Amino acid sequence: MKIHILSLGCARTLVDSEGLGGILAQSGHALTDQIRQAECVVVNTCAFIQEAEEESVNAILEVAELKKKGKLRRLYVAGCLPQKRRNEKEDLLTLLPEVDGFIGTGDLPKLPQLIQERGADRFFVTSPVPTLLFESKTPRYALTPKHFAYIKISEGCDHACAFCSIPQYRGAHRSRPIEDIVRQAEHLAAEGTVELNLIGQDSSYYGADIYGRPRLPDLLRAMGNVAGIRWIRILYAHPAHVNDELIRAIREVPNVAKYIDIPIQHINDELLHKMRRETDGEYIRRLVDRFRGQIPGVAIRTTFIVGFPGETEAHVDELALFLQQARFERVGMFPYCPEPKTPAERMPDQVPPDVRKARMERLMLLQQGISDEHNRKLLGSEIEVMIDEFPHDEPNLFMGRTYADAPEVDCQVYVNSSRALKKGEFVQARVTDTYEYDLVADLVSSSG
Repeated sequence: MKIHILSLGCARTLVDSEGLGGILAQSGHALTDQIRQAECVVVNTCAFIQEAEEESVNAILEVAELKKKGKLRRLYVAGCLPQKRRNEKEDLLTLLPEVDGFIGTGDLPKLPQLIQERGADRFFVTSPVPTLLFESKTPRYALTPKHFAYIKISEGCDHACAFCSIPQYRGAHRSRPIEDIVRQAEHLAAEGTVELNLIGQDSSYYGADIYGRPRLPDLLRAMGNVAGIRWIRILYAHPAHVNDELIRAIREVPNVAKYIDIPIQHINDELLHKMRRETDGEYIRRLVDRFRGQIPGVAIRTTFIVGFPGETEAHVDELALFLQQARFERVGMFPYCPEPKTPAERMPDQVPPDVRKARMERLMLLQQGISDEHNRKLLGSEIEVMIDEFPHDEPNLFMGRTYADAPEVDCQVYVNSSRALKKGEFVQARVTDTYEYDLVADLVSSSG
């Protein structure tokens, strides 16, 4: 069949979708980027929080309408939603009658065989404990532009954060060997990739399961030798495993972006303890100071949960003061959402949804001002920008990112140029205007 993969949620799901697409293509199916051209759609779902589950269900229902109208032969649902709801499969089968089959996070390679063997018979296949971890030899159907890619260096998580259900449906932490990751990086570089974004549920714990200790610094140094890769970026690094060895590797390996994504979640000791985050506020403050002191120009991205059970206005004031002191370059803020079968769901003193939302808006407004100040300091300076895309209706306008910006989640630079620029091209540009998050710049020269 001609198949379209609709990948929802984060980059970790995207990597799974690329592996699934490669396996389907290897099995004789044709992949298409256009849903209207497809005979079959696979929706690879996200279920991180209730809102993500609802978005997944809504996306499935939209695709189901195409099937009702006779424009699709088959509809399959994959990934986190069926895995998370494996004990409630009858509910999903009833809620989504147009879906021909459900397959969990650990069983994606089985989909081609299931399509062939089951035909029109519905199926619901999920392993109790997912162990899947794609390797360099796994065929890949790229869902990103050629110039950047995500590499999943590990899967699963051994932490027991009170608010998170991911270990329930992603399994225990498991890492790929350094040699296998480097092999994939070399293959991507040969295809023209210039930026690699390293991801895992807990990337800073990489290697602990197969090497006896975390070895992300060693991985970075090994990948630093891959010719053609200009930026290597670390996403989703749990602060408990970030140490001076990792900081040195970020500082010393030339093609490792001076950037790290560290989900801090809160700064108050009481709440961090209730969240089971394995760190306290003092540890976090020292960690931020070490990054600032040891890596000039480092960009720190982080995320916070607002409205966790028991949070008070005083706790929010403490977090606001911390934001003002830490001056993070990039921040994501999420209102707490109770997850089934997690300790936090059963905690007393649940914060009402409207209060959670108001607190989040207060903090994001504060961070918006901090981001604006960061950008204003760049006015008139020259920056290196990697070009990502260009609006078709604006022939002299190109969109790109700096080293301080990960794809999809961070800020953009709008580059004015009379010369046509290519995706993946690195240029020098002078900042001429700033917004709260984005920059405007004029082309100065190409940097390769």
